[in-house]
Amino acid sequence: MIVRLSLLFFSKLEPFSPRYIIADAGYKTPAIAHYLLERNIIPVFPYTRPKGVKGNLRPSHFVYDSSDDSYVCPENQVLNYRTTTREGYREYKSNPKVCVACPLLSVCTQSKNFQKVVTRHVWKDDLEFCEEIRHQKEMKELYKKRKETIERLFGTAKEYHNLRYTREKGKSKMEDKVGLTLACLNIKKLVKWIANIPFYFVLNPVFGWNIR
Repeated sequence: MIVRLSLLFFSKLEPFSPRYIIADAGYKTPAIAHYLLERNIIPVFPYTRPKGVKGNLRPSHFVYDSSDDSYVCPENQVLNYRTTTREGYREYKSNPKVCVACPLLSVCTQSKNFQKVVTRHVWKDDLEFCEEIRHQKEMKELYKKRKETIERLFGTAKEYHNLRYTREKGKSKMEDKVGLTLACLNIKKLVKWIANIPFYFVLNPVFGWNIR
C-alpha cells in the first residue's frame, strides 16, 4: 500500500517533466527505482545502513551470479533459485545437507532445517543502478540541497508551528491543523515570490501542491 501511494504521488510530478527526483530512504525501494528509471527520471537516493544482526552474515556477503541466476555464499556454496513470491521477491535456497556442517552456520541462519534463504526482488537491478548513481559527485551535491530546503521546512513546522506532536484527535482535525500550518508556511514563501526570490514546489499528499 505504501509503495502504491508513493507511485501515485510520483505520477503527479510527471506533468512537470522532472529530470531528477531527490528522495529520502523511505522511497528507496526496487518498485520506485524501476518506476522512475522507466520514465527516464534519475532517482537520487541516500546511503542506507545494512540491516540485520551485528556479527551475522548479511545479504551483501552473498554474491549474485547472473549467468546462472544463483547466489554464492562465503563458503563457495551455491544457493539455487526456487520460487518467486507474490510481492516480486525471488527466493534462493541452500542445500541443508551442506549447511549443517558449515563453520559459518551460527552466523548465517537460525533456520531449524539448516537452510539459508536469500531473496532478490525482480527489479533489484534497478535499485543497484541507483546505487551507482548515488556515488556520482554531482548527485551527492544534489542530495545536499534536500536538507537545505525540504528538511529545513520540516524542522520549521515542527519547532515553530507545533507539528512535533499530534495534538488533535481524529484524522479530520489533524488535516485542518496541517492545512493551516502549510498555509502559514506558504504565506511566508509568498513574500519571497512577490520579491522575486527563488522558490519551489513540494507535493503534499493531502493538500496538493505547496509553495516552498
